Amino acid sequence: MSEEPKKIEESENKDIAKTAEDNNVSVPAKPWDEARVVVFLIGICLLFEGLLIFYQAGDSQVLVASVTGLGGLVMMLMAWLLPFDMEDREIDEDEEIEEDEESEVISEKESVKVIEEKKEQDKTAPPSETAKEESSESKSKVEESEEKPKEEIEKKILEVKEEKPEPEAKAEPEPELTWFQRLSNGLAKTRKGFIGKLKKLVLGSTKIDDDLIDEIEETLFEADVGVKTTEEVLNNLRKKVEEEDIKDSNLIYEDLRNQLRSKLAKYTEPPRMNPNGLTVFIIIGVNGVGKTTTIAKLANKYKKEGKKVILAAGDTFRAAAIDQIGIWGERAGVEVVRGQEGGDPGALVFDAIHAAKKREADLLIIDTAGRMHVKANLMAELNKVMKIVQKESDGGPHEIFLVLDATTGQNAVQQAKQFNEIIKITGLIVTKLDGTAKGGVLFAVEEELNAPVKFIGVGEKMEDLMPFEPEKFLEALFADETDKKKESDYNVVK
Repeated sequence: MSEEPKKIEESENKDIAKTAEDNNVSVPAKPWDEARVVVFLIGICLLFEGLLIFYQAGDSQVLVASVTGLGGLVMMLMAWLLPFDMEDREIDEDEEIEEDEESEVISEKESVKVIEEKKEQDKTAPPSETAKEESSESKSKVEESEEKPKEEIEKKILEVKEEKPEPEAKAEPEPELTWFQRLSNGLAKTRKGFIGKLKKLVLGSTKIDDDLIDEIEETLFEADVGVKTTEEVLNNLRKKVEEEDIKDSNLIYEDLRNQLRSKLAKYTEPPRMNPNGLTVFIIIGVNGVGKTTTIAKLANKYKKEGKKVILAAGDTFRAAAIDQIGIWGERAGVEVVRGQEGGDPGALVFDAIHAAKKREADLLIIDTAGRMHVKANLMAELNKVMKIVQKESDGGPHEIFLVLDATTGQNAVQQAKQFNEIIKITGLIVTKLDGTAKGGVLFAVEEELNAPVKFIGVGEKMEDLMPFEPEKFLEALFADETDKKKESDYNVVK
């Protein structure tokens, strides 16, 4: 619809309305829109609801009834008396905005056409003398503008050549941590959790009584120290308190520390090596405890000590286990004897022992399937590997290491007990001590198995697997971080 007919219709409508008003003639009413009808109906409902409330509740709810009815009446009046002119004005404004937009679009199109026509005329018309002069002037300006940046660039190049570059500051290499520092850092969570809570409990108490001993018992249980170890420690503590009539909490704390030290030192024993030939280690454990990485760390440790180490990829049961130990062997710089996935682990161990003897290796570390201790067929397979090692090696296996995850707590103790019922475990490797705030599993597992912890893992680096030394372990565990120690105190083991 064009603009002129619209304006004509609007003017006609206004004229009709004026004449109707002058002559007192009624103009036909416009129909109510949907919104107005809805508001009117809601008002009716509220009015009737107010009456119903007053009818049912009486004078007790007269205020609620009157407010509800009054609200309904107001909405009805708004729907009835709201003038239609406001709606018409809004519609007219929207139409005017649309008309303005259309006119702008038309004017833009017309201006584009005018510009295109001028361009065509310029192309067809011959160039005048003034145009030639303008073109020559513009060319000269362009040439001058091109010459200026060239001169500026040459000046900057000369300035850069004259300036001498400042020597870059060399990053200082991080100092290497000693054995004790790495151990102390790895036990930080346990020291702040288990030992921190125990120390705060004992040294913060003003009275030595049964309540304090009960709280110590709870702390030891939470740290996974185990029932057997906890009962022995507390029985000895009660006996000492009664006999010596101890009133000083420092003496209680010192006694707890000494008892825990004696528990760890009870089964201290270094790894057994074969002085006359090949030493064979068998590594067992469930999946997820860090068994493969522990094997690589053991290989790295003994290689640094000057021994020739070979790994045997005896885990033919788990997918990609052979490739995994192969990668770790490359990182550690040792040879790996491997077979096919799903092959016979007994045959692979047989070949690995003879290959190690032929290459005059000092140590053969045999990986086994990460078998669950409840799978009878896999445990029987492990027994078969054991018999082959006993028959083909000189007095082997010299160590059967069970790898345990310290973060699993008492579950690790149950794994150790069930493995030990089938195969005599000679040593324990407790990993991920840096990831737990408990750390008491070392005390529990040694007591349950009567087997020593020989290695502990306190980090992810190759150097973070270290021989277990109870004295140094407890020194790092009970170290007071607020006290300043001498530098010589950390140089315990090189």
